[in-house]
Amino acid sequence: MKPPIALLTPMANPTVEREMRQLLPATVDYVVGRLTGPTGDSLARLRSYAECLPDQLAQFGGMELGALAFACTASSYLIGAVGEARIGAALGVPVIWAAAAIRSELARRGARRIAVLSPYPEAIHRAALAYWQAAGLAVVGEERVEIGSADTRAIYALTAGDASAACARLAASGADAVLLSGTGMPSLALLSPDGQPAVLSSNLCLARRMCEFAEKAE
Repeated sequence: MKPPIALLTPMANPTVEREMRQLLPATVDYVVGRLTGPTGDSLARLRSYAECLPDQLAQFGGMELGALAFACTASSYLIGAVGEARIGAALGVPVIWAAAAIRSELARRGARRIAVLSPYPEAIHRAALAYWQAAGLAVVGEERVEIGSADTRAIYALTAGDASAACARLAASGADAVLLSGTGMPSLALLSPDGQPAVLSSNLCLARRMCEFAEKAE
């Protein structure tokens, strides 16, 4: 049997596991681990999830892993694609970054114009827009789902209905794809991967990359 993929989710995030149970087929073998970090400051916590990734692997007790699926887009927005590459290169196991999975999905579709909807506080939302612009994409629409807090853990109280009106507005922005960013924001009910424009999410794109990795490992 091939080693499983370790699906790493932020420590207080219940959404990733709920959605992955529906997005991933039974043929994808994975185990779930928790990304842990300081609780007081969201920016420091999100950075630590990525920067301390080697330390996060201790929870698996030496289990052989086929890959790491890093289910936190906000961390990538803060460290950038260069940071993703640097951290990934230092590990002895492939890393499937959620943000990189989105880049891959957009490239596969030939989507160059995107609209971004996120539940992040302003600083992280702006970092997200900068990340996508640095990837060569045109951001033709953007909105935030208000969570009423600077602490990103408030995201986990959202429902898909909280994002539905903004998603509909962005679908009329002329984008090739609407990105519902943030693995903690419930979004399955809003997805339309075959629509015009496609409505994609962080979890959907990560699940698809995990499927591709699992198929190649067979």
